[in-house]
Amino acid sequence: MQFYEIPDSLRAEIDELERLIQRYRQGDLAAAKFKPYRVPFGIYEQRTPETYMTRIRCTGGGIKPAQLKKVALLAQQYGAETIHITTRQELQIHDVRLEDIPIILRELLTVGLSTRGGGGNTVRNIMVSWDAGITPDEPFDVTPYAVSLTSMLIREADSWTLPRKYKISFSNTEKDNGHSVFNDLGFIARKEGGVKGFQVYVAGGMGSTPQVGQVLHPFIPAAQVYRVAEAVKKVFDRHGNRKNKHAARLRFLWNKLG
Repeated sequence: MQFYEIPDSLRAEIDELERLIQRYRQGDLAAAKFKPYRVPFGIYEQRTPETYMTRIRCTGGGIKPAQLKKVALLAQQYGAETIHITTRQELQIHDVRLEDIPIILRELLTVGLSTRGGGGNTVRNIMVSWDAGITPDEPFDVTPYAVSLTSMLIREADSWTLPRKYKISFSNTEKDNGHSVFNDLGFIARKEGGVKGFQVYVAGGMGSTPQVGQVLHPFIPAAQVYRVAEAVKKVFDRHGNRKNKHAARLRFLWNKLG
């Protein structure tokens, strides 16, 4: 199973990032202007000077053995050997030199992995309940829906230029162990009349001003997942706060507009 499809645009975007890295290292591009390009690629500065972390997208924490082996080899060759697993079910390679990042990104591309959306004001890694597909309590496995939604959203240009991060999660039961009610958009699996679908929550979040999400739709057929996610994204893109990042998350827009 492939956990997302790489957009056709990614190779050219990596080429452009490499050119910007070269300009930055030569002193032709200021750090403040370089940051908005590297962070949406999941590339963050570390406390140790001249070292970086890169965060790899893994929808629902899913990764194939060959992909995991590639990540381990890249970490061993270009960074710290220990791979970090994030709370959003991604992988991080630490202690990477900036000049090695284009090499890492192209090597990841060969096994169908990307760091695009690992940070910044983007569609972030989509989460899935840890027991999806294996618990007898679930109405159905939500993993394929998260995978499909990821593939559709990451090929759209406006997914990388949002007012703030856009976090989505799928839970397979009403226990909500995917924490869907604490995401910007959350889908909780259910069936109505034998039809697969979801209860949809919006505008949840953690951080310094946590908020439980609101019910956006008591039930939608599963086929409408993308339409809902895209509609919420477009409202957020059009009306979100781009002036104050501390009031820019989707929950602030919900509280303003209702």
